[in-house]
Amino acid sequence: MKHMATGLLALALAGCGQSGVPETTARAGQAKPDDAFPVANATVTGPVTGGLRGHALWDSWFELEPLGYLDEEYFVSGRARVQPDGEEADYTTRIIVTRPGSDADFNGTVVLDWVNVTAQFENAVDSLESHAYLMRHGYAFVHVSAQERGVCCTPLTPQVWDPVRYAALDHPGDDWAHDMFAQIALALRAPAGVDPMGGLRVKRVLAMGQSQSAQKLHDYVNLGYARSRVIDGILIHGDVGSGKAFTELPVPVLQLLSDYEADAEEPAPADPDNYRLWEIAGTAHTDQYVGLHQIEGQGPRTLANAPRQLAAADADLHRSVGNYGEQVTPFDGVCVAAGASFPMRYAVDAALDYLNRWTGKGHAPPAGPRFAFDEAGALARDDDYNALGGIRYPPIEVPVASYASDVCQLGGFTVPFTELQLAMRYPTHADYFCRMQAATRQSVMAGFLLPEDAGDLMERVESAANRWLDAGVRDCP
Repeated sequence: MKHMATGLLALALAGCGQSGVPETTARAGQAKPDDAFPVANATVTGPVTGGLRGHALWDSWFELEPLGYLDEEYFVSGRARVQPDGEEADYTTRIIVTRPGSDADFNGTVVLDWVNVTAQFENAVDSLESHAYLMRHGYAFVHVSAQERGVCCTPLTPQVWDPVRYAALDHPGDDWAHDMFAQIALALRAPAGVDPMGGLRVKRVLAMGQSQSAQKLHDYVNLGYARSRVIDGILIHGDVGSGKAFTELPVPVLQLLSDYEADAEEPAPADPDNYRLWEIAGTAHTDQYVGLHQIEGQGPRTLANAPRQLAAADADLHRSVGNYGEQVTPFDGVCVAAGASFPMRYAVDAALDYLNRWTGKGHAPPAGPRFAFDEAGALARDDDYNALGGIRYPPIEVPVASYASDVCQLGGFTVPFTELQLAMRYPTHADYFCRMQAATRQSVMAGFLLPEDAGDLMERVESAANRWLDAGVRDCP
């Protein structure tokens, strides 16, 4: 799981810590909960076993024990309430808890993933993007079946996929999903019966969600549910068409947007101290890393009931599908199943890292620069069709591809430069390597790239030497 920096980059980044910029201090959303938004105790049962398949839908496709982790499925039942009208309904849904096996390996933070159901089945996008980071740093993360479409009724939903195991599930509808989500958060941080954390001491609960799930979390904040403060901070990733305005911000919110969601009329937040906006140039709404992990990793276990693979298989898959356009692959133009290859996962990792520290010690993340827009209000692009402005990770500062990130439905596609185009811009691979090393160091110092992800990126830069006839002499300043 660990992706180490090359020796040269490790020396260059030594002493930077998590980021090279001073952290600012902001209010961390730790005020008293609002009594008008109480959260009821839910009933947790499990771990769930048995059924026709013998394992949970969307559990880990690779072995967790060698990594010091385990995953267990639980059912959560209760009576949820819609705010503000107070209408109540009974529910039973499910969660999959992936956690360290001991307190010694647990950092105290649980991350709830409001999993996406746009495809009419569940897709834990941000857990997938960030799972290597989360496991390196001792987080627990939880797959939450928050929405009705995640429970039933297509072939890849629990009640159809395994009707025996999931016969007890009963979702009343998405109007109740927000309170259900809050009750699940409370059950993890202060269990009233069965403890799905296995006795681990929980210090913080964060939430994250992408696309439709981000819209639901946006509503969770604006409808007042966040006032309960059972969730300490929220990552809202790619919320399309939700208006993006926050009418209140009782807890820290980091909003992460791709090129696809670019909006020239970004409204001011209700509370700037509890809000940060990161717009990531070059990124698509969904990407190749997510798509290929689903197809090549989760696919065989879900569709063919394959046994778990060795833990090393996940690291191998990470290496093979983490391409950022430096290599030509058959998936570059496959926008739906795969998508553009620009690495949004680096931004998700950094965002979660900051959100954890922001809610823990009040260390707020840096504010990101805004996208650039043309006179018509559209996202401005350069001659390579790459976005201008925003947070600029090294692959767009020192490009080797065009990232058509806002076309081809939600996935976009990647057009790698030809060898001739590469040679015209960077005469040797050494020239390219040194430019990328400098850009990578700057991203770390600016606070938007974790050193461990900088190492992963520079390993890929090193391996891109096959795209140049002339390796050159590496003598980076």
